[in-house]
Amino acid sequence: MRIFILPSSVHCLNLGDVAMMQVTYRRLSEFWPDSEIHILNNAPDLLKLYCPKAKPVPTLGQSAYYTTPSYLTRMAIRFARPVLSEFDVIWRHGLPALAETVVRARNGEKTASSVRSFLELVRGCDLVVASGAGQITTAFSGACTPLLNTLELAQNDGVRTAIMGQGIGPIDEPCLRARAAKVLPKVDLICVRETLTGPPLLKSLGVSRDRIVVTGDDAIETVYQNRQNALGQCIGVNLRVSWYSDIPGDWTAALRHPLQEAAREVCAPLISVPISRHPEEDDSGVCVRLFYGYPSVAEPINDLKLVEGMVREVGRCRVMLTTSYHGGVFALAQGIPVVAWLKSKYFAAKLYGLANQFGVGCDVITLEEADWAARLKSAILSAWDSAEVVRPHLLAAASAQLAASQNAYERLRTIIAPTISRELAYADR
Repeated sequence: MRIFILPSSVHCLNLGDVAMMQVTYRRLSEFWPDSEIHILNNAPDLLKLYCPKAKPVPTLGQSAYYTTPSYLTRMAIRFARPVLSEFDVIWRHGLPALAETVVRARNGEKTASSVRSFLELVRGCDLVVASGAGQITTAFSGACTPLLNTLELAQNDGVRTAIMGQGIGPIDEPCLRARAAKVLPKVDLICVRETLTGPPLLKSLGVSRDRIVVTGDDAIETVYQNRQNALGQCIGVNLRVSWYSDIPGDWTAALRHPLQEAAREVCAPLISVPISRHPEEDDSGVCVRLFYGYPSVAEPINDLKLVEGMVREVGRCRVMLTTSYHGGVFALAQGIPVVAWLKSKYFAAKLYGLANQFGVGCDVITLEEADWAARLKSAILSAWDSAEVVRPHLLAAASAQLAASQNAYERLRTIIAPTISRELAYADR
């Protein structure tokens, strides 16, 4: 049994992405203990820490195969002509030897060899699976297009494909929508994290309803299993300053005031929850500026490079304030209420969907509202006061989503079982 996992982060610098990847890796390893599991990855040392027996697959082969050259795709995006980008994929999939030759001519034998290894791996797999992510969306079209292309490459050779724990949409870019409409209906199983955005979008793309399952986020398993027995007394903070959050760095001064005012009223220490360690969006650095001048900042007591350590660190909180999706998941799934602050359409889809999945305990504040600062402070204080009441409801919702996710993986096992049986029968001849 050979499995190829396509994660949402090939650098392992976002613990939300790592948490989802670990669950996929762990569950598939338990289903098929003797399987050979490959993971698309450019940080082999970190991958060994998180998924010890997985085999890293550098992204070079995939990237070179789909982007050497990329004139047609660039023109398609610039002039909104999906037919050009679709043809760009068709000729590569139809004439892989020619694509490899072009890569060799442009980039040399080493890169061409990486392309050849990538193609052989995908076509030699029993299952190609995308682990949990929020990247099938316009904001991350550069990452999700090669993902969709790789799934189609597998499908063309009769390899089973699955997409687990996904936040899908919004998709308003014509070329990406055309790609998704061609590939997603042929995926054997698509598991989405919420009901508001993903299922309606998939239906509009032609995906059959019987291939779609709502599971919640795969990381809920790790969070729920590492939950604390009681609420903490800190306010956890995660602020994502990045191009896709639409929150520039100079917003920290404006955000500092309502946050610190609320924390002073309840005498709560502030605690940093740095989900992302990417240099260009390091969450911990933002919190240093946000906490400036506050007299009580809790130092970390857990290993924040590990998902379990981050979950336990969040477990020290009574309320979580976040702009990132997994800042919310790491709190809600262990019974801690969340106040979500957002500005971008990308995070709106994710965080409103998350709030809907848990039903209570997640208040979403849009920073473009005129009275957002007053609402933010009020929401923090309200979450603090209601934390004990909403905790059992949040834990029940987490338990239900965990069960749905586990059942979806069991369904994936039944989908793959006939393929394995045929291979064993052939091998015994």
